Amino acid sequence: MPLTFLVPGRRLEIAHVLFDVNGTLTDRGRLIDGVPERLARLADTVTIQLVSADTYGSLAETAAVLGLEAHRIGAGEDKRRVVDELGPPACAAVGNGLNDVPMLEAAALAIAVTGPEGASARALAAADVVCRSIVEALDLLLNERALVATMRP
Repeated sequence: MPLTFLVPGRRLEIAHVLFDVNGTLTDRGRLIDGVPERLARLADTVTIQLVSADTYGSLAETAAVLGLEAHRIGAGEDKRRVVDELGPPACAAVGNGLNDVPMLEAAALAIAVTGPEGASARALAAADVVCRSIVEALDLLLNERALVATMRP
């Protein structure tokens, strides 16, 4: 059953969430505290895919620890293709980098994270919501009312 967000004038039914890894779920290749537990809760409702250029070479290990599918993808247009294959209206995307912009633009719900590695200004501009941390972003996805309150026109 997808995550359903009833924003005034807009209904989002999210079945897939794509996460950038470096600078989003990890800080210089190491998982950020609180991420595994929240992703496990989120995975009860949606499919989760990791998409990463694997800058720190930790993608396989991170995916194994989380028990999630991962795609080693560097180019932004390739990240967008994953959204296109899954169906943009059913996708949320979470990222922080310039190469995340195409997937953020394509997804029905785009969340930019300004985590410990910073964020691209273009990623922030492409987002529906900007969060200070991945933990905050995951908490929004896990709490329909909080996300709706943030997106209310």
